[in-house]
Amino acid sequence: MKKIIIIIVSVGCILVFTYGLLWVLGGVTTTGFFNRQINHTRMKNIFVEDYVFLRKIVDYFIYSEHTSFFIRFEDDFDDVLINNDDVVIALETLRARGYFSIHRQDNIIYFQRSSRGRHFGNGIVYSIDGVEPNYGVNPRSPFYGSAEEPTQIMFLTKLEPLIKSNWFYYEADFREWRLRYR
Repeated sequence: MKKIIIIIVSVGCILVFTYGLLWVLGGVTTTGFFNRQINHTRMKNIFVEDYVFLRKIVDYFIYSEHTSFFIRFEDDFDDVLINNDDVVIALETLRARGYFSIHRQDNIIYFQRSSRGRHFGNGIVYSIDGVEPNYGVNPRSPFYGSAEEPTQIMFLTKLEPLIKSNWFYYEADFREWRLRYR
């Protein structure tokens, strides 16, 4: 009997250790057990695969009455009234492909693809008017993304163009942002 209890406790300790290690390395998320950061090169490939769905959503929301919204895929997106079946299918497809949320703020729509809690997010952003989502701030400026030179995406630390005009890869990393602008 003691051996069985020791085995159960040992297996439990190993599982807790493994879970903790995965949490530290990449995060345990609701859409997958291990969510690593997606770099710019990989995001280009994802963008090509998902472009049709992303474009359907952008086209719908550009001409909708919604000037700002937030759709979190952990929840149902019934809060935003969508009366287009193609857009609902596109949203469901992006949810299944690992997107976390979609935001519209002023002239941008951004699709968060990877996250590690509140401190990091990256994904794809579309600029409706063609202006980079950084209020014209020089990305080489030492104050890029700081409170002195804000960006539309909170804690924006990287913005790189994708293969289609008005589309960008972005990273928002609070820890890096805080170190830069402390």
